[in-house]
Amino acid sequence: MVVSTKPEKIFKLALSEGRIKGAQDMVHKIGRAIYRLDLTIEEWNEQLKRAQPHRNGRLLVSFMKNSYVRIGDLRVYDVEPVVGKMVHMKSGAWRFFKLTSRDKYQNLSDLRVGKGLPSDKLVIRLIDGLEDMLKERAGLVQTLAALRTGTPGKIASIFASCERRSIEAIGLSHRVKIDWAVGAAAAEMAITARRRDRYQAVKEKKMLLMKM
Repeated sequence: MVVSTKPEKIFKLALSEGRIKGAQDMVHKIGRAIYRLDLTIEEWNEQLKRAQPHRNGRLLVSFMKNSYVRIGDLRVYDVEPVVGKMVHMKSGAWRFFKLTSRDKYQNLSDLRVGKGLPSDKLVIRLIDGLEDMLKERAGLVQTLAALRTGTPGKIASIFASCERRSIEAIGLSHRVKIDWAVGAAAAEMAITARRRDRYQAVKEKKMLLMKM
């Protein structure tokens, strides 16, 4: 077995640039995946508009500013897909209303209109596909939200803990009686000297007791 006699390379402490860039890259990939889902959702939504009968309460996905992210003191809204119903108003105009807790369903397709028409199977397929993509999108958004909501508190706690431990390290430094970092030989000599002093003190004490 060959043992290397070369000293270990000492690296200076620095920010974990590799991990930071890796995390940033993953965040951008998640953002691009969300955007790609939005494009596909819009494509399927267009086909749903064509296949679903234009009747009161028909399902639709509308892209709008629905929820916000707080960045500092600002509220930043992103355009996102929102599921709702088209309602025929008394004025004759159609108006979009978001789904609420009053809209009871197991699957989104349960809320479709035109059940029993020849296009019904196609409408179900389109709505089911949209629902799957919306769930996938929500999962990616939740991943980003977890970084934003849970991480800041943890980071603040870590900084506070490091501050306390830095102060504690100063106190602990005063308890180091023999500094091995200065040199092993010097440390060994210091240990030998301390032992010699203790032995000499015990010896002198015994001699003093014998004289008494």
